[in-house]
Amino acid sequence: MGRSVIDASKVSACLVTRGNIDMQPILESLPFDDIIVWNNAEREDLGIYGRYAAIDEAKHDVIVTQDDDLIVTCWDQILSAYEPGVLTVNYPQPWDIPWVARGAVFDRELPGRAFQRWDAQYERDRDFTHFQCDGVFALLTGRCNVIDHGSTDLPWCNASGRISTESGWYEDKRPKIAEKCRALL
Repeated sequence: MGRSVIDASKVSACLVTRGNIDMQPILESLPFDDIIVWNNAEREDLGIYGRYAAIDEAKHDVIVTQDDDLIVTCWDQILSAYEPGVLTVNYPQPWDIPWVARGAVFDRELPGRAFQRWDAQYERDRDFTHFQCDGVFALLTGRCNVIDHGSTDLPWCNASGRISTESGWYEDKRPKIAEKCRALL
């Protein structure tokens, strides 16, 4: 017997943006009725943690997220891979940390559980909210299922000032996140 696909009408999309790009192409691509956008230019600037703060406003217990610089082209496949209690991320191989950036589905309570593990040893400082929280979630959530069904980068995806273009992001910051999380496992 095959797994049933969760219906998009029972899923909340929680997105975050710095507020300096056009979200319309992303919003038009989403098959979800409940969409919360944490705009850091209009609310408290929580960095990428804004996606997790937005969960408090979600109507549903199943959450999806993605970054504000791409179009997820495979929501059907991501939703069909959903399993209760498991973080499922759409992320290309090879990967050191399975980021939620390119589409993810998970239960509402999973990020909080992962962050509680982090809080036992580390502080939720600006590095956590602006750089580390996605990696912390992926590495400390317990079960993580990685699929790769692609996505389409928007023109500003690799622009100056994006996290992936930060100096030392791949060489220094990402490995430190993994190292800190491994210490908690």
